[in-house]
Amino acid sequence: FPGRRANEYRRSARAIQGSATLMADGGILQRDAERTVADALLQALRADTDVQAVFGAPARIHESETQEPTYPYAILERHETRPAGSAGVSGTEHILTLGIASRFGGRRYAREFMGAIRAAVERAELAIAGQRAVLSYTSYGDVFRARDRRTLRGLLRIRIITEEII
Repeated sequence: FPGRRANEYRRSARAIQGSATLMADGGILQRDAERTVADALLQALRADTDVQAVFGAPARIHESETQEPTYPYAILERHETRPAGSAGVSGTEHILTLGIASRFGGRRYAREFMGAIRAAVERAELAIAGQRAVLSYTSYGDVFRARDRRTLRGLLRIRIITEEII
């Protein structure tokens, strides 16, 4: 089992190194493209009025862990990418995982928080430099209790496919 994790780490490290090449238009590094997609998604979620209604204004949607979070909040936990080009156009599939944490209202409210994000993703028009979002939707969602037995955790997987603008 530990050897398998080491192999997965080596493969992901090679993928990250390989992602530092220039895109077909010669302008955007792949890592920059990943950052711009994540930034565009987080910005769209924070600006959505339904998301603000459940996560506060400004919406508590974070890019990384916070020292003393105010509940409920969402955090970008993971961002995977893989090539998804077609018809001679360079494209990328992005799978972003958002974690949601709540300490009140039970599963019903946790699902409400996830529903607000899901709806915002479906109606968002992402502004991504050098790319356009061809498709964006939530591909997975789950609610479960955290180890502390007080916090409910929601997990949303968001799939975004982008193509370079030529």
